[in-house]
Amino acid sequence: MLEIESHRYLKQFVRENKLDWKHVFAFGRLLSRSLRKKDNYLINSEIFKTNKWMPALLIPLFLNPKDTICIMTEKNFNYSLSYLSGIQKLGFDCIKINNELIFKTHKIIFISYHEFIHRKFNIYNAQKQSFIFTDAENLKNNLKEASRLLLQKKDWFNATVLDFESQDELIRTYDILKKKFFLKFISNQNKIFLDEDDIKTLKYIFTKYSHLSKQFLNIKLALLADWACWVVLDNDKFEWALKMEPINPISIIKPLSKANHFIFLSSLREDNFLEKYLKTADLKISLKVTFKSDFPEQNILIYIPTRQLLPNNPLFTQSTFDKCNRIFLLSKGITIILFNEISLKNDIATKLASIYGRKVLLEKIPNIESKRLIICSSFDWWIHNLHLIKIPDQIIIPLLPIPDMSEPINQITASFNKKLSQDWFRDFMIPDTFEKLDKSVAPLRVNSGKLFFLDGRVNYRKWGRDLIEMIHPSTYIQQLIPFE
Repeated sequence: MLEIESHRYLKQFVRENKLDWKHVFAFGRLLSRSLRKKDNYLINSEIFKTNKWMPALLIPLFLNPKDTICIMTEKNFNYSLSYLSGIQKLGFDCIKINNELIFKTHKIIFISYHEFIHRKFNIYNAQKQSFIFTDAENLKNNLKEASRLLLQKKDWFNATVLDFESQDELIRTYDILKKKFFLKFISNQNKIFLDEDDIKTLKYIFTKYSHLSKQFLNIKLALLADWACWVVLDNDKFEWALKMEPINPISIIKPLSKANHFIFLSSLREDNFLEKYLKTADLKISLKVTFKSDFPEQNILIYIPTRQLLPNNPLFTQSTFDKCNRIFLLSKGITIILFNEISLKNDIATKLASIYGRKVLLEKIPNIESKRLIICSSFDWWIHNLHLIKIPDQIIIPLLPIPDMSEPINQITASFNKKLSQDWFRDFMIPDTFEKLDKSVAPLRVNSGKLFFLDGRVNYRKWGRDLIEMIHPSTYIQQLIPFE
C-alpha cells in the first residue's frame, strides 16, 4: 500500500536528515492516501511557507506509478530540487530533464501557473492524472494573472495577413474603435469600459481572423467565454490597448475536473472560502485537513478603539495620524502600518517622518540597527516582503484591504454577480479582503503581537465585525492607555 511504503521511505529520510516538523509523517500518509484513492483533498498549513514539507510530497510521488503534474511557484520548484539528491539516495532511479522527473513507470512534471494555463490542453490527455496545486491560497489570483491577456497596437498588425483586403479591414477596425474610445475619454480616467456594440465588433473581427495568430485565437476564446474586458488609453501616443481577465478564474480548471484528481496545498492557517470556490468548478473536496505549523501559535492581541471615524469623514486622516503616533509611542519594536490607499499612506508616512525622521520607512526593507521602526506600506508589499523583515511588535490597519472598485475587473465582477442575483459583496469582496488581511497578520501569531484596527467600519458594519471574528487565534485588548 502506498501509505505504508511512503511512511517507510520518509522515516529513513528523516533519520538521515534534520526535519523538525512533527506532522511530516501524517502529511506524507495523507498525501499518499489521496494519490492512491484519487480523492480530491484540500490541505491547509502555514508549514507550506517553508520547505519542510517537500520530502513528504516528493516521496509519495516517486512511489506512485501514475503521472503527476505539480503546479507550483519558482520558489517551491527550487525547494524540490534541493531535496532531490537526498531522496534519490534512498534508492529511487529517475532522470531529470528540464522540469520533468522521468521514472520507468511514470513521470512527474513541474510547471508554473502560466505554463498550466497555456499548455494544459496540449500536454494533458483525458486519462485520469493527479494535479497538485501548491500556493493554493493564491489560486484565484495565480490563475487570473497567468491567463491575463493584453492586446496592443503592434499585435493587430504582426499577424500574417494573406491579402490586402483583410489587412485593410484590421486597420480600419482598429482606427474606428480608437476614435470611439477616445471620444469616451474623461480627464484623469484612462480606462474605458466596452459596450455591447464594441464587444460585438471584437467578436466578429477575432472570430474571422483567429487563424492568423495564437493571440487572436486566445482573444476570440476569451470573448466567447464572456471574460471581463476593458480598454486602457495611452494619451501620449494616442493609442489604445485591450485588457482581458476571466471573471471567475476557477472556471478555467473546470474542463479537467471530471477526469482528473486534485490536491490543493494552501499556506493559509485555515480555509474559509477556497472550498466554496472550487465547487463552482464542479470540484468536490472529499477531505479538508489543517496541519499545525512548526511553531507554537500565540494569540494575536486585537485592539479596536471604541471611538472611531468612518473613512469618508473629513477628519479621518488627522485622526488616523494621531492614533498611529500614540500607538508607536507605546511600542518597543517594529510597527507596520498597512494601507492600500496611496494618498493616505503617503500623507501618514510624511507626517510621522517629520517627527521620527529615519525611523520611518516607506515600503523599504530596514537596513539600520534600530529596535524601534515604523514601516508604512501597501498590503501587497508587506505580504511579499514580510519574510525579509523581523517579526513586528504590532501592526496598524487604518483601512481594511477591500478591493478597489475603481479597477475595471472589480467593477465588472461585481456587475456580473449582481446579474446572477448573487451577494457580490459577501461572495467576492469579503473573501478577497479577508485573504489579504489574514496573510498580513500571520507573523503576529509567532510572538503574540498586537493588531490595531482604526477603520470605523469594524465597529459599525456587521461584515466588518465578521472579518475580525475570523482572525484566529486571537484575544481582545479591552483597554490601552492613552486611548481609554
